[in-house]
Amino acid sequence: MSILLFSRSVRSGKTSELQRWCDTQKNVAGILMPDVNGKRMLQDIGSGMLFEMECDDPLNSETPLQQVGRYYFYASSITKANSTLLETLSRLPQWLVIDEVGKLELDKKGFYPAVKQLVERYMNITPGSNLLMVVREGLYEEVVCFFNITGHTRVRHTDELAGFTNSHENG
Repeated sequence: MSILLFSRSVRSGKTSELQRWCDTQKNVAGILMPDVNGKRMLQDIGSGMLFEMECDDPLNSETPLQQVGRYYFYASSITKANSTLLETLSRLPQWLVIDEVGKLELDKKGFYPAVKQLVERYMNITPGSNLLMVVREGLYEEVVCFFNITGHTRVRHTDELAGFTNSHENG
């Protein structure tokens, strides 16, 4: 078992790079949050399906939203992401990806319910399955402490994942 944190600065292309990497893997599941036409979307890696994540007109939205900074996200999409992540646990793919763990999760919102359970589970799981979480550089230490992540590896580029084995853990 391994927990890896993919961490770089904001707007450095983490999601795009991770999306390309996921496309080359055989046993990967989880969620990505790509920008599509300037708008954040939620992508189920397993099915490839895209869901609206970002609300561009929060003042006129009739559906519940969660705010982080200047962004407003649909609560239904966040619920969908949490469900997708937790359902994936029963299959234990080689790679389970969460893009991203950030301010909402540190506020016990967003993907927090899934992240909390997944971190606990992946710290105590048998070898062969990896949890890969995207964390912006400025929140790296805070996320590690908040979720009490021990025995993890920090990567800055997906090429560092090639041939990854459990012996690379370094907390």
